Amino acid sequence: MTVRAKVGRLAAMTRRRGTLRQAFERLGPKARCTVETPCADNRLLEETVRERTAALEAANAKLSSSLEQLHATQAQLLFADRLIALGRIAAGVGHEINNPLAFILSNLEYIHQELQQKERLSEQDRQEILEALAETRDGAERIRLIVRDLQTLSRAEDVGSGPAELAAVVRTAAKMAMHELRHRARLVVECDGVPPVQGNGSRLGQVFLNLLLNAAQSISPGNAEGNEVRVVARPGEPGHVLVEVRDTGCGIAPEHRERIFDPFFTTKPLGVGTGLGLAVCHGIVTSLGGTLTMESAPGRGSVFSVSLPVAGAFVQSPRSQADWT
Repeated sequence: MTVRAKVGRLAAMTRRRGTLRQAFERLGPKARCTVETPCADNRLLEETVRERTAALEAANAKLSSSLEQLHATQAQLLFADRLIALGRIAAGVGHEINNPLAFILSNLEYIHQELQQKERLSEQDRQEILEALAETRDGAERIRLIVRDLQTLSRAEDVGSGPAELAAVVRTAAKMAMHELRHRARLVVECDGVPPVQGNGSRLGQVFLNLLLNAAQSISPGNAEGNEVRVVARPGEPGHVLVEVRDTGCGIAPEHRERIFDPFFTTKPLGVGTGLGLAVCHGIVTSLGGTLTMESAPGRGSVFSVSLPVAGAFVQSPRSQADWT
């Protein structure tokens, strides 16, 4: 490049630099402040950030309050479903209590008459009175057990989670549901020999009572010998017990299966079902670290499978799990 060319290029660069300086000066002091120092716009940005942060904290506080209200509502729904289940079995429980109460009253009346009419009792009279007293005691014990089962189911407080005897829980639920089942199906329970599960006996009783009542109501009354509800507990996945509630009822239509655990969804007639039972069961089982699934075919019955973790102190090796049943 010649000297003249170099001089021309340098002059052009000088002119451009001067033009840029003039343009920057025309932008005014506000623009120069924005580029060179953090001034009004920066303060405005900081203020905006503070406002947004405060709004976010307020939204988080509101969300926490809403979450607490949701937990409270869930607890109320849980207890409401227990009361609904109690309402469904009230007539049967009344019948169960009325039978032993009737012969308690009859035996007491007999004993009263015998003691009132006879000044001295023969050995035969004495033995008959003792037998009547024994029957009276048995009847009172039967009523006590029924009341205890009702108290177990209706207990509102959450007594925590710990080892729960699954077989005892299932047997109690079966007794409570028997009034619904006896005219609809034979009940078979095979739950002995399983280890304790991690859970809450009251809540698990609510789960199995609901499943048994649903199984009963899926079967029309009048052919008890031709239908069956079977509850079987066996080893499931490692560290879990699987409980299956099988019925020979009407089954569930394919279009309803995906919604079967949705709250307030029911296929029962108005006034018969609330749609809470299975949703509450699903919530209880999952809160205990288990799973609740369903298989069904119209006209062939349904299978509800409850998988529950074995209580921590009773976890066994896969080899010893084969001895559970």
